[in-house]
Amino acid sequence: MSPCNIHKSFFDENCHDCKLEYAELKGLDKSMIQDDKTTKKISNKSSDKKVYKEFSEERAKKLYEELLIQFLRTKSVNEVEAARRARQIIRKQCAIRGIQIWSWLKQNE
Repeated sequence: MSPCNIHKSFFDENCHDCKLEYAELKGLDKSMIQDDKTTKKISNKSSDKKVYKEFSEERAKKLYEELLIQFLRTKSVNEVEAARRARQIIRKQCAIRGIQIWSWLKQNE
């Protein structure tokens, strides 16, 4: 392994030697390490767009049921408020994923 001689106690994202050391620790092939595109990809991994699981209507209904039960167990809200909060959470999940909300979620928005 070729440790960076300048940054001994942390990795600097702008340092080529730090990127190489990080890539070696991750077990990347040496030919991939030398490629500038790979080292840029390593440093920009955290800025990649998050990929979410599929959110089907079936899955949304299951989540609604689970949320409703959780809200009702707390006994701090009534059934109407629990249903409103559960629908609100599912609408937010749809918005995050860019999914059009289903008709059963539009009740009492």
